[in-house]
Amino acid sequence: MKTLLFLLIPSILVGKELTACYEVYFSFIPVAESCVIYSEEGNRFRVKAWAKTKTVARIVKPVNSWGRSELVNMKAHRFTLFQREGSYVRYHSYTFESKGIRYRIVRYKKEGDTVKEGFFTTSSYLLDPFSATLLIYIDTPNFRGGALPVFYDAKIQSIKYRTLGEEDIEVFGKKYRTWKVLLVPEFDTKGLLRPKGEWHLWVDKDTSVPVKLDVGFSIGRVKVYLKRIDG
Repeated sequence: MKTLLFLLIPSILVGKELTACYEVYFSFIPVAESCVIYSEEGNRFRVKAWAKTKTVARIVKPVNSWGRSELVNMKAHRFTLFQREGSYVRYHSYTFESKGIRYRIVRYKKEGDTVKEGFFTTSSYLLDPFSATLLIYIDTPNFRGGALPVFYDAKIQSIKYRTLGEEDIEVFGKKYRTWKVLLVPEFDTKGLLRPKGEWHLWVDKDTSVPVKLDVGFSIGRVKVYLKRIDG
């Protein structure tokens, strides 16, 4: 569910704060919910997001993850992510500095915690997963697409994307004019919900908010629908 958090971040904030909430389905059964709260203050852009399973999914594969990101002048500055997927519990903390990225990753286990921390030296322009998603949505009308370098799990990962075309869709009785986007998250990571295969998302033309997602994980595919927007 952590990767869903990366995708549910809108690219443009109008006003000081806005919340978008989503319903997650597996085989037509609602299994999880997620909300994103994002705000703007001067040259700082902040995002908070959470996702958790519900109903029977909470018992079968309990997931409870949250993350937050802060961008300064639309560049990655700080990123944190807490992921709980069954017995797999992890915490990420990254600080983007001029000469690299300072990171700390804690894996919580019954037999004792495992800590991986250090400084990733680089002169390359790297993104955290949330800020990479912002740039993808901004670039949605560009049909050429591309690949964005993302720092995650103490290494450089990649998100490839390309806009396929325009499509009118209906979500919970509301019609949207959208860009349909192909996205391939090439993430080498661990946990129950590892990204797999090609993903498709539909981004609303008017708000740059994703209104529908069809995404794949190692345990199967899920569909995500925008349920409400406040603010």
